[in-house]
Amino acid sequence: MKARNGGALLLALWTIAVLSVMVISFVYEARQQSGVNIYVRERNRVNRFTEAAQAIAEVVLINYESAPDWTEDQDTDKLLEDDRWIREKQALKKQAKCQIGPIVLDEEAPENGTVTIEIQAVNSGEKGIININQLYSGGDDKYIERWWMIFLSHGIPEELSTPKDGTINLWNILIASWNDWRDEDDTVTDIEGEEAGAEIKWYEEYDEDNDIDEEDRRRPRQGPIPDIRELAYIRGWRDYPQVLTGGVINPWEKEEDQITVRGIEDLFTTVGTKKININNCDSIDALITIPGVYEDPEEKQSLEEAQAVAQAIIDAKSVKPDRKVDETQDWWEFTDWNDLTERVEEDIGNEASQYFSYTPDSSTIFKVHIICEAMGMKHEVNAECYVKESQVRYFLWRED
Repeated sequence: MKARNGGALLLALWTIAVLSVMVISFVYEARQQSGVNIYVRERNRVNRFTEAAQAIAEVVLINYESAPDWTEDQDTDKLLEDDRWIREKQALKKQAKCQIGPIVLDEEAPENGTVTIEIQAVNSGEKGIININQLYSGGDDKYIERWWMIFLSHGIPEELSTPKDGTINLWNILIASWNDWRDEDDTVTDIEGEEAGAEIKWYEEYDEDNDIDEEDRRRPRQGPIPDIRELAYIRGWRDYPQVLTGGVINPWEKEEDQITVRGIEDLFTTVGTKKININNCDSIDALITIPGVYEDPEEKQSLEEAQAVAQAIIDAKSVKPDRKVDETQDWWEFTDWNDLTERVEEDIGNEASQYFSYTPDSSTIFKVHIICEAMGMKHEVNAECYVKESQVRYFLWRED
């Protein structure tokens, strides 16, 4: 009898234990599901905020050019009655950048979240300022000199002693080979009376001699490249990748004879025109490539003189112009060529005028940074776009 009672007690305890585990599991699962539901709900809210922020950014981008120029005595309140985003449009038009927000999307429940939008006009895409697709014989008759200035400033030697080919003129090979890759003919580029480039025949022979697999073979594009990394397939550039990325360009030499160079990859983009928006450029490396900023790249002092002029251009943005301006700013945009030359202390050659722009235009790339915050959750978007035919067209969209 006692054994039966003991067995029944054990069975009851075991049953209670099993039921307790099941209850705890159900409670845990319910809590987990509740947490998931909350996350999904808030994530959907943040996604809707992102869509709203994108719509606001596009309203500013599409119509900023029609905004009236800022004046000291403008009736801002009246302008805001007609256009909620007039100040942002004026800022983008004048200084090529603006910030919108933080904006509370639900005024009755501000705790539900906010969005902040930053828009900035740039000279390029995600990296770089100079459009490499314009830096060739068909885009700029000064392209060779401009390449010289790039190589000079980054420490890339004009002549290089190699174990395979002896002493080569590295500059000529790099420039001519790029030109042949980019231009639309099949004629090898001649520099200083010598064929230094490479057309289809050179690549065919190279692939055969080096037993290059079919899928790795490349031929001159004979048109604009979509990605800077394509330079890695071009004669000269493929042999000396340090020109793009930086590093020791002649590692075969003794340590005391090795040459460390700065990579030029970040200087370039593949979009836009040959013009640089001077109000949005603080890169000395880019400015010294402008004819008129440099005088004669074959002269030894040319680099230092060009760097001094480039620095003077950047510094002159802080020089108050002789016109009505917003006194709260610490720099003022150049409005045109005359304004620039009046404020810059160094002399700039007139030929530089064709390389500068002063306001965003149809070729301008805009970076858009969106920050959405709701219920402790933060979501960021980094996008790049341009405006064409009254539409914002994105070529980069990254979400965290």
